Amino acid sequence: MKTSINTYSFSRFRNSEGNPLTMPEMADTAKEMGFDAIEFVGLAIPEGMNTDIKGFAKYMRDYCKNIGLSISAYTVGADFLVPGVADRLKAEVDIAEALGAKLMRHDITFGQPEGKTYFDLIPEFAKEANTVTEYAAAKGIRTCTENHGYFSQDSDRVVALCKAVNNKNFGLLVDFGNFMCADQISGEAVKEAAPYAIHVHAKDFKYISKEESKDPPAGYFNTRAGNHIMGCALGDGVVNVRECVKIMKSVNYDGYITLEFEGPFGDPKEEVKKGLKFLKSCF
Repeated sequence: MKTSINTYSFSRFRNSEGNPLTMPEMADTAKEMGFDAIEFVGLAIPEGMNTDIKGFAKYMRDYCKNIGLSISAYTVGADFLVPGVADRLKAEVDIAEALGAKLMRHDITFGQPEGKTYFDLIPEFAKEANTVTEYAAAKGIRTCTENHGYFSQDSDRVVALCKAVNNKNFGLLVDFGNFMCADQISGEAVKEAAPYAIHVHAKDFKYISKEESKDPPAGYFNTRAGNHIMGCALGDGVVNVRECVKIMKSVNYDGYITLEFEGPFGDPKEEVKKGLKFLKSCF
């Protein structure tokens, strides 16, 4: 297994001038910290750079190659309940191609239509996801979706979707921590989803049940059932990351495990360093 970090994790990092990191600076920082790869969550062209988004994707492809940093994935948002999203995602596949990413992750949806269950909507979701992955396959890019967005978060839901898509070019991005947003125990959920994984996120949360507190401290947000979680350094929360890595090994997963840090407190650089050290110890 190899380590990666996604650019979302750099959201609280600052450069020497106190400004948010540009994407080239994110790549430099990932390399300096000892990550094998970086996952781009969208692309943001630095101020003053005269190029379009595909030109910048090619720039970042070459930049990462020159510093010896691989690109593990390209991640974008999506909502298949919005008309025309498959066509927009095809355009994102073109950007992934320019970036040199061999994997693109997209969401499924963030909302639940009144009177519809997730399983009612799986045929529609699967049709759209298959359209996107067939387009991507022609460019040598695999696509996946993540347990993400509350409605499309449970292990049984995303596994059922993957089975419905039924395409070898499509799989799951299994996020160890995100199952908690749907009030699932991470180890049990990962065990169900692991056979369909083509990419992995390692994330950790601290946890307070709704019985313990109706008004949790600052930094916490609610799970679907009304419990409270807060992002933290890998190894400092309740997600059994070590067990999850062991499960991934048991299904012969040997791709990237991407650290995702979204903690609201502490020095983010030190928290990521701590998380990376812990993640490597799990290997």
